Amino acid sequence: MMIRNTTADLIDAISNRELVPFPYTGRFMYGRRCVACKLDQGSDLEGLPKVGAMVDQLGKGYLAYWPEEEWTDGVQEYVDTIRDPSGKAE
Repeated sequence: MMIRNTTADLIDAISNRELVPFPYTGRFMYGRRCVACKLDQGSDLEGLPKVGAMVDQLGKGYLAYWPEEEWTDGVQEYVDTIRDPSGKAE
């Protein structure tokens, strides 16, 4: 599994805030998938990287995404490992 250090750090920061990272295709990304997470209304990017972050408003919250942090199969594997460190996928 190969992922960029910055992507792994971002996934860790999202998880440390007890948020769930997921793949997202943002505006002007033309089908490329990047790392994203949902934030509650009134929440901010505290504890998350601000450089390169984009934020879209949802109905009752926000979506933060990082277009430069591509969501690859390796990222999915890393996220699955964080969710279930035993390695036993659901």
